[in-house]
Amino acid sequence: MNIETRTTTIPIHIINSWQGVVNVIADLLDLPCVMINRLEPPDLEVFRSNIGAENPFQSGTKMPLAGIYCETAAMKRHMVKVVDARKDPEWADSPTAKEGIYAYLGYPLMWPDGKIFGTICAVDTKERQWGERYETLFLAFKEAVEAHLFVVDTLEKQDRQNHVLKQALHEVNTLHGLLPICSSCKKIRDDKGYWNQIESYIGNHSEAKFSHGICPDCAKDYFPGTDPDEVS
Repeated sequence: MNIETRTTTIPIHIINSWQGVVNVIADLLDLPCVMINRLEPPDLEVFRSNIGAENPFQSGTKMPLAGIYCETAAMKRHMVKVVDARKDPEWADSPTAKEGIYAYLGYPLMWPDGKIFGTICAVDTKERQWGERYETLFLAFKEAVEAHLFVVDTLEKQDRQNHVLKQALHEVNTLHGLLPICSSCKKIRDDKGYWNQIESYIGNHSEAKFSHGICPDCAKDYFPGTDPDEVS
């Protein structure tokens, strides 16, 4: 099964907040390793991990995604709980169990559009009975992290909209490229094939405004015998 992810950049102040989240969970529940992971198929990155001497997975660690606990949490989009992989036929031969990581509790983290960001999880190198206290706390922090993802998503959409608006304004207010102009009447052909009066075309594609008069040469042609200054 393919896992849809995004490459959106996470702001540093939110990264720092997530560091605080994993540190707090680890301290409250006396866990050796609590992580917020980002899925980057075919790999998983330990995006933030609690600071501790017994933590086997430091922030920035990358590992193959295939077969590990977090892959299942992301693919199935629900909590995965492993008390002791050595006693669990589903997990006894998994890559993480073979590395000595026997206990796991993890939840998927999702963007507002439903794509997977990663997981929030805890692991242990020994059997651990995950009770209601653990699940309640992890679920609460899962929702907090997803609230941050909602903010990041909203800011990204605003940035895209602002870019589109700026580009549109630039195109409206700037004349550029080759302008087809009639050598006789001086009308300009637009990109839809219509011929426009030069004043209309330039007015629609720039911030220029027009006033009308008549030049001395045209005054002589159209009003012969008249003082050009009187008609200009």
